[in-house]
Amino acid sequence: MKFYKRIITLTITLFWAYLIIACGNKMPLPSVEANPESFGANDTSYIHINPDWDAATLGYTSENPFTPVDIKIGPDDYIFVADSANNRIVTLFMSGFVAQQNNLNSIEPIERPSGLAINETLNLLIVNGTNKVFAWNQYLNTVDIESVLLGEEDDGTRTDDPTVIDSLLKVYTLFEDDSLTDASFNSIAYGSADDNSIYVTYKKYNRILELELQQSALAELTNGRTHPIFTAKWKRDVATEGTGAGTVDNPKGMTTDANGNIYFTQLGGNFLVQKLEHSGSSFSPGYTLYEDPIMDLNRFKGPFDIALGENDAIFVLDTADSGKVTKYHNKGLMAGTKADLGNIGLSQARFPGARSIAISSEEVVYIANTRLNRIDRYQYTVSEEELPDDEQR
Repeated sequence: MKFYKRIITLTITLFWAYLIIACGNKMPLPSVEANPESFGANDTSYIHINPDWDAATLGYTSENPFTPVDIKIGPDDYIFVADSANNRIVTLFMSGFVAQQNNLNSIEPIERPSGLAINETLNLLIVNGTNKVFAWNQYLNTVDIESVLLGEEDDGTRTDDPTVIDSLLKVYTLFEDDSLTDASFNSIAYGSADDNSIYVTYKKYNRILELELQQSALAELTNGRTHPIFTAKWKRDVATEGTGAGTVDNPKGMTTDANGNIYFTQLGGNFLVQKLEHSGSSFSPGYTLYEDPIMDLNRFKGPFDIALGENDAIFVLDTADSGKVTKYHNKGLMAGTKADLGNIGLSQARFPGARSIAISSEEVVYIANTRLNRIDRYQYTVSEEELPDDEQR
């Protein structure tokens, strides 16, 4: 069933790509590199997709070189890329075109963005190594706002001031740590869908903070619906400085799963890749030294990012290890052990200087190949026979 689903998806993708090209766009169709000499039947690998996405391929014009440092994929399959050197967030279609509609091409300015997160309500969060968390709402940029109710719903103030409405469509400050102006938030993630939590890595003071979202206004739409506007406040420290399991030392990448478990990487301490299991109101280490290989000492050199794939499989981008990508099981009896990436493609590729990894629902792996100013892509496949006929060679 999964095989046919992929074939149907591929057929639709090629059809739309053909229409776009037929209308005059010169963007080439992506192709899949396969080596039949090393890729046999029933192999499982992540195969390199051509072309790599650099500025020229994307048709992306910018003052400075395209510098992707973080990638997140939204629930509607838009790809959000933090372009650090150009102080903006670039939005891409899965087909590799830059999105222009609904202000998706104007998520700026945001000085040197370093981390992104987006949830099911299309609220994009941004951090940039400062003491602030920023937000931009994709949904509000697709609808017409009639008025805004400021404050509590029962006794708030209603306004249709165009200046106020316009401010909701732009990047705004969701949270600011006034007590520590030299704080440095570098990555961010949402909690589970049934709570109002977000998590930020606090590099300078080696913390993972939990912030609580609070409604501060209500956008009243012309279609009769409403949409909440949030700010955030500090709730607690989830993890603090240390060298053992469950502690933090120079954190880098972070993500969460549907249950609110936190996964993060760091460059210090003894355990450079960790899972914090969310149980009730507390967190505890999800893997154990000497029991789970992912916790082996010296297993990683300098992991910069972490992402989750199918069945919450853990993908780690170890930039200090020449940009090597490894994969780990995260469920069942094999949880915490290394998973097979296949014999070719992603398993053999190296990305020195890369900063981010993301996995789509179709098991496409995206690498922010920062040093080379591009995004590399790898498609999961079980054999060469599953590739398009015109790409088998």
